[in-house]
Amino acid sequence: MKTGVEILIVEDSLTQALQLQHFLEEQGYQVTIANDGAEAVAYLAEHTPSLIVSDIIMPRMDGYELCSRVRGTEKQKDIPIILLTALSDPHDVIKALECGADNFVTKPYSQDFLLSRIQNILLNQELRKQSVSEMGIEIFFGNRKHFINSSRMQILDLLFSTYENAVEKNKELEKAYNELIAMQRELEKRNIELQKLNDLKNQFLGMAAHDLRTPLGAICTYSKFLLDEASKALTQEQMEFLFTIKSTSEFLLGMVNELLDISNIEAGKLELGLKPTNLVALIEHNVSLHRPLAENKEIRLEFHCDSTISEMMMDQVKIGQVLDNLISNAIKFSHPGSAIEIRATEVESHAVVSVRDEGLGIPQEELGRLFKPFEKTSVKSTAGEKSTGLGLAIVRKMVEGHHGNVWVESEVGKGSIFYFSLPITTPHVESEIPPGDPDRAARESEEPLSHSSPELAAPEEDAAASGRSPNILLAEDTLLNQHLVVRMLEKGGYQVKVVDNGRDAIAAYDEESFDLILMDVHMPELDGFAATAAIREKEKTTAGHIPIVAMTALAMGGDRERCLEAGMDAYVTKPIQAPELFGVIKRLTAYPGLGS
Repeated sequence: MKTGVEILIVEDSLTQALQLQHFLEEQGYQVTIANDGAEAVAYLAEHTPSLIVSDIIMPRMDGYELCSRVRGTEKQKDIPIILLTALSDPHDVIKALECGADNFVTKPYSQDFLLSRIQNILLNQELRKQSVSEMGIEIFFGNRKHFINSSRMQILDLLFSTYENAVEKNKELEKAYNELIAMQRELEKRNIELQKLNDLKNQFLGMAAHDLRTPLGAICTYSKFLLDEASKALTQEQMEFLFTIKSTSEFLLGMVNELLDISNIEAGKLELGLKPTNLVALIEHNVSLHRPLAENKEIRLEFHCDSTISEMMMDQVKIGQVLDNLISNAIKFSHPGSAIEIRATEVESHAVVSVRDEGLGIPQEELGRLFKPFEKTSVKSTAGEKSTGLGLAIVRKMVEGHHGNVWVESEVGKGSIFYFSLPITTPHVESEIPPGDPDRAARESEEPLSHSSPELAAPEEDAAASGRSPNILLAEDTLLNQHLVVRMLEKGGYQVKVVDNGRDAIAAYDEESFDLILMDVHMPELDGFAATAAIREKEKTTAGHIPIVAMTALAMGGDRERCLEAGMDAYVTKPIQAPELFGVIKRLTAYPGLGS
């Protein structure tokens, strides 16, 4: 339906002009397009439209000048003018008032909003003609004096349009805000789903690694048995086969252990057992463990301590793992005949440990990949040693778990220096082990779980004093583990009785006298936790206390706490290692053992 109203669109963007023309013509208006202010002035010399909609920024003549030109003509001074603007500067309003514009519509605009402004202006046009004011006013704004000669109706229209535009923009912002909130909720939902998938992945890794440890540990241990006991009966080639089986299984077992570590860390299960620890003694112990490996490659290991670092709170097992990783890496990437220097110093209330090698060095562009899981650099080990790409990622997480930092300096051809720092936190109680004791770290790693159980009561007949071998009860449901542990214990000179569940362990305890119980924590019928709790309950009537050692992979979070609650005295991790097992038994029974 034709309205008889002609609208002049002044817009230098042809696309926007044609879109607006099409929309207004659909509403019944007659529309003419001018590409800029100068073309509009030429058109106005012969035509008088009902309303002008003009962009501001245009070539040759902008919207403000066009508006002033229109207001300067007696015949066309009352034509309503709408300026299209971003309205990003308060001076836009002053300029519009100075040139006599009637209305603002902000870009980008909705077509319906523009249409409502056009309709309102046209309806008020007659009122405006009847209320023309010849008076002007001077105002001071933005450090400048301005003369406003617009009529009151024009000023009101312009101010109302500015307010309306602000309201419209507020609605748009509110809509955008609501959309952002919806997107945020969707992202939170997706993040929760991703976290669940990540947890499932970590759980799968933990379970898979847990299940792989037993057979890999068996392969590794049996190959050691064969190398120790059957070497004279084997050919050189068969010995090489066995050595390959042993070294490969040890590598795979190390990789599985690292997978367990990284899956537990990513699952937020990094549990720190902080206790007073002599860092210097811990480093010395770790260096002594790696010295044979270094000597095999003709590498010198040197340790220097620049200051007296007192005891500090840390999880010595995990910091021992950090040291093991950094020193073994240095050996792995060092040339024969070179030296590795481990240094400890104190800097601003932090203990700083560095491991310097004279190896290949790492390219600068690859340093950022070092502490990420499964990342490897282009640098190859000097003797073909293997790497999983997980060790340094675990180092970083363990050090950061202590509120410390880890970093590296390296130069290709000259070697690398790996650093880690730990805050020196004074222990609340003094350690019972003298700071200078060189075996401190080894003994503390086998320390009983600290709980409020009574002191260990001596067996009816002390095994060490009587000269007999301690009698050990082994509760383990896996046949492979039974054979391995029995073989280790018998080689160590111990007597062993085997049961395969918690109920039989309790029955054996009732029927026979034992010096120590090795208790698997996960068994059918009755697990090791429940069996230990039942034995401790029985001891309340006898005033005795038999040492119970948990055997656990510690792959599932909370195992350590459950060992404490059940009343166990110590634990050994699977796959069982003979030195660790004999060390715990020796400490709890005072029997040295043949294999220790």
